[in-house]
Amino acid sequence: MKRCLLTNFTAFFFTISFCFASSGALAADEPEITILTEMNPVKQSRHPMYKNGLDIIKHTELDYKVRSMPWNRAYYSAKTTPNAAIFPIYKIPNREKAFHWVCPIASSRNMYLFRLASRQDLHIDTFAQTSGKVIGVVKDSMLHQYIVKHHQNSNFSLDSTVYDATNIDKLLNGRLDYVAQSEEQLIEYFKSNNLPHHLVKKELLIYDHTLYPMCMAISKDTGRETVAKITASHHALFGRNDFSPHPISHGFESCH
Repeated sequence: MKRCLLTNFTAFFFTISFCFASSGALAADEPEITILTEMNPVKQSRHPMYKNGLDIIKHTELDYKVRSMPWNRAYYSAKTTPNAAIFPIYKIPNREKAFHWVCPIASSRNMYLFRLASRQDLHIDTFAQTSGKVIGVVKDSMLHQYIVKHHQNSNFSLDSTVYDATNIDKLLNGRLDYVAQSEEQLIEYFKSNNLPHHLVKKELLIYDHTLYPMCMAISKDTGRETVAKITASHHALFGRNDFSPHPISHGFESCH
């Protein structure tokens, strides 16, 4: 009788142990997501473009790690790293086939040319009038590619750097005629550096926010189940969100 009870107990224990081991093996099979971003995970932790993307990954309950780096490096790493997600990123035609896409995750932005208010010699109505001028832009960014594609015959010079802040510094120090970026980015920089807005003026709209959605891109070398899980989490969190941009009440004065 004792032998029978011991045998039954051993069989029961083995069955429970096997179940736990199987569950652990299944969990171990789930990939760790590598988040690639140009944003600062500490200073910009509550920025919608970063926070919304991170909330989506957290909602999947997958393990993840965050790597912050310059935009061009983040972009090329996302294309070659298995189970990688990059955000924020604009979905533009030449990027579409390179990734799986989750859109939108935040509001898109208008893009402008800005100049120093003191540069009264500068005044343009079209991009073609930038001939002979130096324009700062983030290297390999969507804005960089857009300008090269649509305005390459305008005979301007592009000064491409890896950080928005570098371009703004150059503009304020008189080393650029224009800087190309969103008004929101400029506001964030001026606020963090306690600078008055009257130093810079908004010269020309390059394109408006309706052109490209703000997204998360997932590397092609990512399993279908993982992509489906991230997509489902996006739908659960933001499926009904209207990501129309909020009006800017205290922005930069327009030259026109």
